[in-house]
Amino acid sequence: MTLGLDGLGLGPLHLSWPSLTLVLGAVTWLTLARFAHVERALLVTLLVARVWAALPGLDGGRPLLENVLDLVDLRRGGWAWGPGMVAGLTTLWWPRRRFPAGLARALALTVVAAALPGLLRPAPQELQTVLPRTPLPRLTALGLQPAAPVPTGGVVNFWATWCGPCRSELPLLAARQAQGANVLLVNVGESAATVETFLNTNTLEVQTWVQGQDLSAPLGITGFPTTLAVSATGRVVARHLGPLSGAQLRHLLDLAKGAP
Repeated sequence: MTLGLDGLGLGPLHLSWPSLTLVLGAVTWLTLARFAHVERALLVTLLVARVWAALPGLDGGRPLLENVLDLVDLRRGGWAWGPGMVAGLTTLWWPRRRFPAGLARALALTVVAAALPGLLRPAPQELQTVLPRTPLPRLTALGLQPAAPVPTGGVVNFWATWCGPCRSELPLLAARQAQGANVLLVNVGESAATVETFLNTNTLEVQTWVQGQDLSAPLGITGFPTTLAVSATGRVVARHLGPLSGAQLRHLLDLAKGAP
């Protein structure tokens, strides 16, 4: 078991800290809440929190399946817990116009359990909060370009062709890159030929840096895909482990643009 900046590693499985928060909170709630409509309240909370967070990223210009995945693929993260909890508590209050006995205890312990991942998460070191200026080759439609540092002031996504979650979010990243957004891809641990074959086979028109292991190691990246919001000065201002929703990508781009 490894504790990384972005999540908990259990062998080949990497669980992001927000995902672990969700799991611990849900299990604690279902275990300790001993009154009617417990499961319904949890379902309503999750549904409202998910839809509320995902709505800003839904785009009529994207394929319908991509928008649906933003809602149902829990790995993509994005939860609006405030509206979700209001909806869940309303579900418990509504049948009898009062809250059930024991709610305060169950809710308090659920919040405590959900907060545990925040205590386990290691504090970032200085070396891991600045994007290294290591030159890397860049793969484009014109072939492999000379090595150059990955630019700052945008979103940097570390990925691999063998990674299922990476493949699921590539159409979103490619679309935003084609629209001119500062979305920068860095492949880790694979040859340029392998990456080029993968992109051609899947008809993905995207530019990506390759040989990114020299960049990912000092940043403390242990799982894929990992996406960083990097300010214009090269400071890492936010991190996310797992595939992105449209709303999350927009949020990370805004953070990168607005950070000093």
